[in-house]
Amino acid sequence: MADAAPSCASTSDGRRSMTMSLADCRVLIVDDNAFNRKSLALVIRRAGITEVAFAGDGAEGLRTVDDFRPDLVLLDVDMPVMDGLEMCRTLRRNATHEELPVLFQTALDSDEEQVRCFDAGGSDFISKPIKPGECVARVRHQLEKRKLFTDLASFRARVERELSHARAMQHSLLPEGRRLTAVAERYGLVLDAHFETSSELGGDFWGVYPLDDRRVGFLIVDFAGHGITAAINTFRLHTLIDRFPMQHMAPSQWLTQLNGALKDVLPTGQFATAFFGILDLATDTLTFAAAGAPNPVLGVGAELRLLDSAGLVLGASRRARYTDQSHRLPHGGFLFLYSDALIECGGEEHPPIGRDAVPGFVRDALAENRLHPLRPMMERFYARVRQPLSDDLTAVWIARRA
Repeated sequence: MADAAPSCASTSDGRRSMTMSLADCRVLIVDDNAFNRKSLALVIRRAGITEVAFAGDGAEGLRTVDDFRPDLVLLDVDMPVMDGLEMCRTLRRNATHEELPVLFQTALDSDEEQVRCFDAGGSDFISKPIKPGECVARVRHQLEKRKLFTDLASFRARVERELSHARAMQHSLLPEGRRLTAVAERYGLVLDAHFETSSELGGDFWGVYPLDDRRVGFLIVDFAGHGITAAINTFRLHTLIDRFPMQHMAPSQWLTQLNGALKDVLPTGQFATAFFGILDLATDTLTFAAAGAPNPVLGVGAELRLLDSAGLVLGASRRARYTDQSHRLPHGGFLFLYSDALIECGGEEHPPIGRDAVPGFVRDALAENRLHPLRPMMERFYARVRQPLSDDLTAVWIARRA
């Protein structure tokens, strides 16, 4: 059915209402009585329908459906060769015709007959002898409903395609596997990451930035909310990062500049948490600044502890200032970064993990896979949470090789 333009009609009290043109609709009439076929055709043409095809029984009707591609079938119940009920059941077994409106016409106006028609897959029915006004109203109702559903399905398919393209674009902002492998080899690291949005698009972002032969930077940002608005902010962030070179700034200075730039572009009420750290391999030192991010886990030897990642969120105030912290991160040590979905998402049988339990969560995963604990960590997480997630999840494992 092509797009049908609405037209105006007058109601009984003089008001104007919108009706949908059905001029491009196709109707198939299946009836073994030639007079009935002719009478029905005259009636439905009153609704502006000009494309009408005919069949004398169910078997012929099935062949005509495939050739004519109707938007609605007016179907008699009692016919030779194949009756209307069997024809309708056959149509419904074909995925192509599952939603095709079928309007039964029957002389038996009883509850049992109506149940038979609906059980066979009918959309509605009209009683014989045909009442022209009722027939036109029911035909119009079914065709307009089909038109609306078709438009809705088309719109949904287009939105899904566009969201799929946008999702691919958002994933392209993140470090790809080959780049992570190259950075890990260059700096003697183990790098694993997990990224999942709660809907098609999300507000999480993370990146790894080689600064020179001995220093590498790590950034994780979580914008408030999720979905399209939060995703747009990740694209804004990506364009801003290149404006502020990291090589010659302390993490606190860099976050301060990024905060000012985000304050200029983020709508009122939108903000982001962030963690930016620089690992210096020559001095075995991790220096970082944070803006209200979830507390990372630092592991050195047998000790696992949460780092202080307090700070005013990005984009909230131009006067925000950030401070640097430094911690020793030698060979064999690790840093675990994550967004708040890890500690805030729960399930029906399990409450959220919570901040204080994260070190133990990490320790259990290390006992299962010392080299790549992120994998068992995510398996345990998804085993206890309700899906789809209520928030976007990012988890990044950064370990120095022993």
